[in-house]
Amino acid sequence: MRIKVTIEPQPREFIQRQPPETRKRLREAIHAVERGEVFPKPLEDELDGFYKLKVERFRIIIQSASEAGGPFFRNVFAERRKVVYELFSQILGLE
Repeated sequence: MRIKVTIEPQPREFIQRQPPETRKRLREAIHAVERGEVFPKPLEDELDGFYKLKVERFRIIIQSASEAGGPFFRNVFAERRKVVYELFSQILGLE
């Protein structure tokens, strides 16, 4: 079953700034979600309702959403694992 995944500007720009091989792996991980081969892991506590997709030393934050065509995922944030949750929490106004 194919799952729609949209990509917001921040993760799109982040992925485009990466070296070619890293860019390829990040994109492939998103395509694996679209193909239903991978399901992102749910986040907890203040990030409840969001999911993470691990790609080497990077994390992609995904949000489940729905529209008339059915449920889909929104790729809302991407960054290095070391700082991803802190930065995303700041953007959400949680810190």
